[in-house]
Amino acid sequence: MIRDVVFPADSDELRKLILEYADWLGIDLSYQDFEGEMASLEALFSPPSGQYTFAIESLRIAGGVGFRRIDEYTAEVKRLYVRRQYQGKGLGRVLMDNLLLKLKRMGYTRVVLDAVPPTKKAQELYELMGFEEIEPYFFNPTPGTKFYGLDLQSYALESNA
Repeated sequence: MIRDVVFPADSDELRKLILEYADWLGIDLSYQDFEGEMASLEALFSPPSGQYTFAIESLRIAGGVGFRRIDEYTAEVKRLYVRRQYQGKGLGRVLMDNLLLKLKRMGYTRVVLDAVPPTKKAQELYELMGFEEIEPYFFNPTPGTKFYGLDLQSYALESNA
């Protein structure tokens, strides 16, 4: 099941998931003001500035993905993560399909993201979905970081979300 985070009911679970993701990355995220993000999750992931969606399996949060609004036409994918025990079941693709369909319905025409080296599987998924490497749209000091973009206007969504 896929469902949007509801604040404040899901605040603790969202915080746990994002902290688990950050720990898994093993990268200093201070360049992104990670502490500020964690202190303002509700503002960051509430419309119109953004939203976060959980994947639920057997009544447990298996993973999630969010977005933040960059401008009227551009959204940034944030914190795609599937917990280890749920990996290999296609949940990353389901989350991304759901997100892209939602963004397209909301009127966004472009999606961007940055991907640090530990996210190789996610990068494979992004490329499979048609994301292409783009020039950096912000400073990321992590060596090997890639930036991706997708034109939603020409993207054919295959999701039933």
